Amino acid sequence: MSMSVTELAELPNAPTISRGLREAAAYVDQGPFLALRRALFGTTTFEDFITVITPEYAIAEGVALIVLGGLVDPEVTDQGWPDDTWDANRCSLAVGHAHRVVAGWAATHTEQQLAHLFEAAADRAHTMEQE
Repeated sequence: MSMSVTELAELPNAPTISRGLREAAAYVDQGPFLALRRALFGTTTFEDFITVITPEYAIAEGVALIVLGGLVDPEVTDQGWPDDTWDANRCSLAVGHAHRVVAGWAATHTEQQLAHLFEAAADRAHTMEQE
C-alpha cells in the first residue's frame, strides 16, 4: 500500500513531503538519505525515531525519495506517482530505484547542488499536495 503526496498532506499524523524535502536542504552535509531522515523524523538515530515512527512516516520517506529521484531520472516516475492503487511490492521497487538514482547522482554533485535538488523536489511536492 502507498499513499499519494496529496493523501499524505491531508493526514494529521504524517509529515508533509514538501516541508520535509525543503528542510532536508539544510542538512545536506549529512548526505541525501540522512538529510531526508533528519528532516522527516527529526533525527537520524534509529533508537530515537523508532519510538515515534508510524507507517505514514515510513511511506512519506519513500514517497519523498520517489519525488526526489524523479527529478534526477524520469524513469523513476514513468509509471506515475504513488497512490492507493500501489501495492507494497510496487512501492518498494520504486523506492529502491529512486534510492539508487539519488545515491548515484549525489556521488557526483556538490552539497549545494543537492540542496537545490531538495528545494526543487519540495516545489514539485508542494504542487502535488495542492492537487
